[in-house]
Amino acid sequence: MSVKLSRRDFLKASAISALGVATLGPSVALGESTAADAPQTETAAAKAVTPGTSGVVDRASLPRRAWDDPELLVKIRWSGVNFYEFVLPGGVSIVMDPYFDDPDNDHNEYKYTPTDLPGGDWVHGADYILLTHGHFDHTGELPSVLEKYPLAHLVAPEHSLPSLIFGHENKINYAGHYFDAAGAHDKFVYKGFTLETCRSNHNVSAKPTTDSLDGSKYQNADGTVNFYELYRWIYEREIMNMKITTDEGFTILIWNSEMQADGMGYESRSYFYKDAKPDLFMYQVAGASFDYDRRNPNCQHMGEWIASVKGSAAMPEHQQHFSYDELDAMSAQFSDICNAQGVSTAFLTPETGVWYGYTKDADGNIDICLVDEA
Repeated sequence: MSVKLSRRDFLKASAISALGVATLGPSVALGESTAADAPQTETAAAKAVTPGTSGVVDRASLPRRAWDDPELLVKIRWSGVNFYEFVLPGGVSIVMDPYFDDPDNDHNEYKYTPTDLPGGDWVHGADYILLTHGHFDHTGELPSVLEKYPLAHLVAPEHSLPSLIFGHENKINYAGHYFDAAGAHDKFVYKGFTLETCRSNHNVSAKPTTDSLDGSKYQNADGTVNFYELYRWIYEREIMNMKITTDEGFTILIWNSEMQADGMGYESRSYFYKDAKPDLFMYQVAGASFDYDRRNPNCQHMGEWIASVKGSAAMPEHQQHFSYDELDAMSAQFSDICNAQGVSTAFLTPETGVWYGYTKDADGNIDICLVDEA
């Protein structure tokens, strides 16, 4: 059941949740599914993860650490849709896909935006901006962030640049910012981390059918082809999957691309993710990855794919179509599949606007905590 909140009402709910974070840890839901309509599972958000097994992280039991705790290898905050921030030990700030949920857009089933501030005033910082692709729900706050942080280094799939530059009412000056256009398989060495990219394609919203391209969308008034519009439409769907390796050796594998529920559209670039064993694996839960039924998701294909990665910890992205309870229930199913395959992964459903920290001991074991913002 979708409970729609205005941004102002959401902020009120967020304030109540923040009080809970300060006392008992973050609440499981903010105006989402009620106990009566939440998916029932005995493992979802109800237990701490047993070492050596997969399970769902109990957010209410997470310990707290100070922002400048030297053991923190990365700090992460989610602010709606695919809008994530990463802060590295040396202070380097990375912003991914800056966009806030549009409260009036039915595409967002849940309204997770935690602030009324523009993106540039909300983010902790922006030394680097990573764009997975050119769709507006991944780039809407890009002009705001670049205005606040004009020296930010922006990385995007190379063919998406025309839609990024011209798709924001000329607010982005390509010649006036640092742009890195990522190739199909690329590697960049930046301050504090190395970024590897793997190109793929956007998933489809329904089962594929035989049809024809609607040429009228890409024609000028005189009937000739508008190649820019055709190009933009094609290459907005070009996806950049990423692997971040920090100078301290913490690895984050971010996968955004084609994951179809029928098992046919699953990625064939297994060299980039299979047995990758990242410290943190971020997997996409938007689109048609669950037999096209979000309220009763078939998690088998996705769970088997997540298990093949063998990440120590995992976190969803692009999750505006699910409540916290639904995400926890899905994570419980993923955990069962991972356990059946002998894979140990701790699944965290992040709450919007909350900073989480990751540490790693000498044996490579990952711990997750809440972080007090500086």
